[in-house]
Amino acid sequence: MKWYRNLTEAVIMALDDIFNRHKQADKVINTLLKSNKKWGSRDRKFVAGLFYDIVRWKRLYEYLAEVDVLSGQGKWHIIGTWAVLNHIELPDWEEFVDINSEVILTKYQNITNEAVKQSVPDWLFELGQIQLKGQWIDILKALNEEAPISIRVNRLKTNPEDLMQILLKQGIETYQAPDYPDALFLKTRRKLTHLKCYKQGLFEVQDASSQLVAPFTGAVARDVVIDACAGAGGKTLHLATQMQNLGQILAYDIYPAKIEELRKRAKRNGIKNLTESGIIDAETVKKNHEKADILLLDAPCSSLGTLRRNPRLKWELNPEKIKQINVIQRDIIESYESMLKPGGYLIYVTCSILPLENQIIVKNFLSKHKNYTFVEDKTILPSKSKGDGFYMAKLKKLQ
Repeated sequence: MKWYRNLTEAVIMALDDIFNRHKQADKVINTLLKSNKKWGSRDRKFVAGLFYDIVRWKRLYEYLAEVDVLSGQGKWHIIGTWAVLNHIELPDWEEFVDINSEVILTKYQNITNEAVKQSVPDWLFELGQIQLKGQWIDILKALNEEAPISIRVNRLKTNPEDLMQILLKQGIETYQAPDYPDALFLKTRRKLTHLKCYKQGLFEVQDASSQLVAPFTGAVARDVVIDACAGAGGKTLHLATQMQNLGQILAYDIYPAKIEELRKRAKRNGIKNLTESGIIDAETVKKNHEKADILLLDAPCSSLGTLRRNPRLKWELNPEKIKQINVIQRDIIESYESMLKPGGYLIYVTCSILPLENQIIVKNFLSKHKNYTFVEDKTILPSKSKGDGFYMAKLKKLQ
């Protein structure tokens, strides 16, 4: 490959933004790409790929390069280490003079510390071993891979076969996979939101595992569904299509900007059974007392199941944050369950893979609420799926 100094310097500036200025990785890279419209597709792929690779493998590269990514020169050495491990010839630049390929490769081959090799903090590696035991290494390996890009077909407007042909005419190849009936997977990473078919609401960009939540709820046409942690509405929209635009969906969140985005997306998708959307608070819970046939609680979590797409998270989390998240999860399920009518189903969901955020929360809730019974749960591991890691549990309210 041919190196360009301006592209490498752009990556270094982007790394500085997230590690020293604590900005969000996706926003940093999107801003960078938008501000350099003259870059070709190959340049954009190089910048984004190198950036995310270093974010993902930060600890490993720091260990091999014997530098800290927070330092200016350290970033150059880490990029040099990345090139050595990927068998890419380095340019004859002053910043790379001290890079010794043989030393780096020998050191890499002799790594015995699995936390370093999989590039995660020690505390997270130890927690995963305790919580997930023999599955943890395979999960980490999967989480260190690039995430597949999937979209969800809006069956109110089209079907997978027709959408595949529409996208193919735009030069975008997709494929279907078993167990994901509404998903199309992109063969190569492409920008999609500028396409006419996207603006017409024929599809939404949505993780494949996330697309399994709506079917798990069992929601049907005449149900009243409350999505109490709706966010920007990916699962809300899927529920609406599953219910064939019938029944009622009430979607709430604590962030006004996310609710506004949900409303825009619902309009684009042609959703008509979203009867209410807004901020959730004590008054919202009170007015919806025992109203829902299905109560979906997509609870805030560590998001560890999404590390393929959001590798920066592992450098931002810590044990104290996990404890704080646990408190929020317990509070949400306790505070919102009163919106479910007797005979209805509470669906607890996270994009975490840790039992302490999943099975243990559910078990604790059931021990305190004898009027609920466990129906089923489902754990989706990134090592065994084409999407993020997820957990879903279904509980029935008896009275």
